[in-house]
Amino acid sequence: MTFLVQREPTPEYAARMDSSDPLSGMRSRFYIPKTADGAVSIYSTGNSLGLQPRTAKTYIEEELDDWATLGVEGHMHARHPWLAYHEFVAAPLARVVGAMPDEVVAMNSLTVNLHLMLVSFYRPTADRYKIVIEKGAFPSDQYAVESQLHLHGRDPRTDLIELAPRGRVDPAHGRYTRCDRAGWR
Repeated sequence: MTFLVQREPTPEYAARMDSSDPLSGMRSRFYIPKTADGAVSIYSTGNSLGLQPRTAKTYIEEELDDWATLGVEGHMHARHPWLAYHEFVAAPLARVVGAMPDEVVAMNSLTVNLHLMLVSFYRPTADRYKIVIEKGAFPSDQYAVESQLHLHGRDPRTDLIELAPRGRVDPAHGRYTRCDRAGWR
C-alpha cells in the first residue's frame, strides 16, 4: 500500500501545520540561542547538547543545595535521593523506547555505552573491519573507537575513517571526500 502525502510549500501551510501541532506549546519552555545578527536561530542539534530548558537552572540549584547541605547523605535523603535516580527515569525512558519500565535502565555515559556497544557488536572480518566515525567527534568517543580497533589488532591510522559533515567515503580509495559547491573532492 502506498500513501502519497501532498505538501504545500507555502508559509500559510506551515502556519496551519504549526497551529495544529500538539507540541507547539513546548517551544516556550526552552531558551533558543540567537544568531550573530540577533535573530532566533533554527536549532536542530539533537544528538549532542539540545536546547536548555528554562527550568534547568532551578533543578540544578536544588541538587547543588542538597549536595552542599547533605553531602554523601544526599544519596538517601536529598529531595530526590540520588541512589534511586535510575528508578525515577525508568517509566519515561520506557515510553521513549517502547518497552516496559522493568526492561530499561539509564546508566553510564555516552562513551561507556559506546565501549559496551563496540565490545558487543564489533566483529571485524578480513573484508569488513573499518569503523566510520564523524570527524571531530568528542575525544573520549574517538578514544573508545580507537581502543576497540587496538583490542582487535587493527590500526586506527588505517582502519578508522573520519567523515566530516556532508562527507562520504570514496570506496575506490577508502578516503574521506567532501562535497561543496564545486562538487565531490
